[in-house]
Amino acid sequence: MKGRNVAAAAMIVSLLISGCSEPGARVVQGLKPDEYGAILPYETSDTRGKHIGLISDIDIRSQLESGLMDLSKEYFSPSDVNYRTHVFLDYDELDATDGSRGLLGTLRDGNPNGLNPSADEEFDTGNGTVRGPILVNDIYELDFYTGDTLKGISIGIAVSDAIEQDGQRMDISRDKMEAFLQQTGTKIVSYMRERFNDVTPDIPIFIAAYQLNTNESSHSKGGYIYTEYFKGSKSTSNSIEEEYLIVPSTEFREAQPEMAEEFLNFRSEVSRVLSDTTYTTAEAKIQDGTVVRLTINITAHGKTVSEVLAVVQAVREDLSIFTSETCIYKVIVMNNGDIAALLEREPDSKSVKVMSIY
Repeated sequence: MKGRNVAAAAMIVSLLISGCSEPGARVVQGLKPDEYGAILPYETSDTRGKHIGLISDIDIRSQLESGLMDLSKEYFSPSDVNYRTHVFLDYDELDATDGSRGLLGTLRDGNPNGLNPSADEEFDTGNGTVRGPILVNDIYELDFYTGDTLKGISIGIAVSDAIEQDGQRMDISRDKMEAFLQQTGTKIVSYMRERFNDVTPDIPIFIAAYQLNTNESSHSKGGYIYTEYFKGSKSTSNSIEEEYLIVPSTEFREAQPEMAEEFLNFRSEVSRVLSDTTYTTAEAKIQDGTVVRLTINITAHGKTVSEVLAVVQAVREDLSIFTSETCIYKVIVMNNGDIAALLEREPDSKSVKVMSIY
């Protein structure tokens, strides 16, 4: 509880009142200059329950939304706009259960807006043909405003990486998925422009597709693979390579041998601080072959404040083991189930910021 109070106090310091025209509306400044600020009062979307029901893994849901924010910065600058969520695509717009007409449903006479192929439509995975697959699993929406003026929309689509039919798993090839996403992105943009008066053709819409990794033998949870930016009658598409890998793992060692070795050395150093067992794991965000973020989780079992402080201090020093300066390093130190400290090292920096509850 004490750790939460410290985090809350840090957030309060960043509050900034802005000139939104709605009564009582204000903007809270992003925690960093390159982060979006939220528009308050924050209107919780009724899609939150839908998201949890469709994708139970909180890490994947976090990667979907934070990744969408990161990708959106190329088109919507955090210095110019602030965000809301799901202003247009609420629960009813997405829901496809019990014959509803939501976007996440299958295309049929009763649901012409369904984004998934109809039950009798064949889909070529590149590794075999299937009928009526569910390809679009979930949709996230970010809406960007300056004051009360809509400036743009970002849509994140969670898509399948494989289809199982008759007990056989068929991976979807990159070219077949991208062909599907081109059609799907165009359909979403057309739907929003026709459905909502505020979404005029001059409002740019950014579409990004996150491909889930459902291979149980893999240490990757997936990542964004495709983007398309629509403005007016023009669009620009782009293939990207992104994935989140568990560290340590064979896949990470093969993809990033130098950082994998550095991680093992770092973990070894941390484990020597206390006589009690200290666990260290991590998750790496990789874009186009480069680790852009390494999130390290350390679980300690200190019995006194001095013991925990020794762990935090050692971690701060030992982050120097990592040599890549294109990566942001985030460390969460847990002690007996409570957050003891948060550490961060920015790209192109050797300085480590520390926030401790002690």
